[in-house]
Amino acid sequence: MFTASLNDAKNLKYIMESMSELVDEAVFFLRKDMLRLEACDPSLVCKIELDLHTTFFNDYQASEERTIGLSMSALRKISRRIHLGDGMSLQLNGGTMDFTLHSSIKRQFQCMLLEAQEEALPTIDVEYPIYIEMDASIFKEAIRDAAIVANSVLFDITPDEMIISAEGDTERVRICIHRSSESVRKFEVNKECHSRFNLGYLISFLHSSYVSDIIQIRMGDKTLPLRVDFLIEGMRLTFYLAPMEL
Repeated sequence: MFTASLNDAKNLKYIMESMSELVDEAVFFLRKDMLRLEACDPSLVCKIELDLHTTFFNDYQASEERTIGLSMSALRKISRRIHLGDGMSLQLNGGTMDFTLHSSIKRQFQCMLLEAQEEALPTIDVEYPIYIEMDASIFKEAIRDAAIVANSVLFDITPDEMIISAEGDTERVRICIHRSSESVRKFEVNKECHSRFNLGYLISFLHSSYVSDIIQIRMGDKTLPLRVDFLIEGMRLTFYLAPMEL
């Protein structure tokens, strides 16, 4: 048996919409203490990890632990029908996962379960030399600035600042975020970084910025993936993005 409920499904709506832009299917691990999700995009450029602990939900019950697969396309369709103020309940019901939206009426959507791999995707265990914690809105605007001129973005990080730049055929953009900026909470740089990443993926990541005011960024040299974390009580949402060639 598995059931869970949320009085306000707003954050789950933003998460589902962001993830569904990147992956086709996701593996859900139903645990007694959390609902965990892992997924990779078809090209294996990015990986997503989502931990929803019991404290994220208003009610959470899992009498057994199992693994299921769900279509992210189906979840995106459901997420688009979530209105502000809607509650949501989830229930595993034989071969389907049932999503019920609660407002003045009840609307139930059923998603067929997919065959899921039993083993988790490989864990990315990396010691990053750079850790930056800052206002999500500032980072989001910087990435949007870069996206108007190019398809990729370059990060140059020194002990004093993060420089985000992009160059198109006729335009250039350069954003400097100093460690002393009011938007920066933590700025730990043990090694300078020079890396390039795909902007399309980053834009999709940042759709999840609505769930948290703070973003955590981990980065290293040009061979390490970018790691982006959004944290709120009871939840960890992590995106990994492989670097592009410089």
